[in-house]
Amino acid sequence: MLVGDKIKLKGITRHGKNRVREQGETWEVIRLSPTVGFKTKAPGPFMLLQATESINMRWVSTVNDDNFSVEVIDE
Repeated sequence: MLVGDKIKLKGITRHGKNRVREQGETWEVIRLSPTVGFKTKAPGPFMLLQATESINMRWVSTVNDDNFSVEVIDE
């Protein structure tokens, strides 16, 4: 993943499916970081995502996120 990539999120858990339904499935990578400032079981590195249809943002693990699967899309 690179900054500027467009990605499609797919919810795995109930939480993830609700977020995709509420905030959209298309997101843009705006930052990459080896760690995040909150407790998580997911391994790093992480990407900060900005929803393309709203102002929502979220951190998602690039390796094995509990709530989402990630797919890079071409636009």
